[in-house]
Amino acid sequence: MDHATLIDCLYQAYASRDADQVASLYHPDGWHEEVAMGKRREGRAALAEGLVGFWRMLPDVAWDRRGYVRAANQVAVPYLMTGTFTPRGGDGTPRQITLEGLHIFEIHDGLIASSKDMWDLDLFKAQMG
Repeated sequence: MDHATLIDCLYQAYASRDADQVASLYHPDGWHEEVAMGKRREGRAALAEGLVGFWRMLPDVAWDRRGYVRAANQVAVPYLMTGTFTPRGGDGTPRQITLEGLHIFEIHDGLIASSKDMWDLDLFKAQMG
């Protein structure tokens, strides 16, 4: 699969909340890193599990892609992420989240070998309340 099609399939799987489909676009030993949190998930099962938890936290999350830059085997995708976070406990008032970020993918043999997600942790925490 070419780079552009692979990235399109990834965001379509994100939008449809299909964690297994997202994970299938990675190499079996592929990994994803949340740079701001210093957390990394390796392997398809861990990737799918992480997404299911993320979608539970932000069930209406959406990514508005703001371009696409390819350099050799890497693709950078700036985005604007929006969603609604409902805190557990406390007043439980839903909070709107709006966050700019950057996905960086490394692609080998038509699959994602690795991805990094870069965004502002302090801004995210402030919006979560």
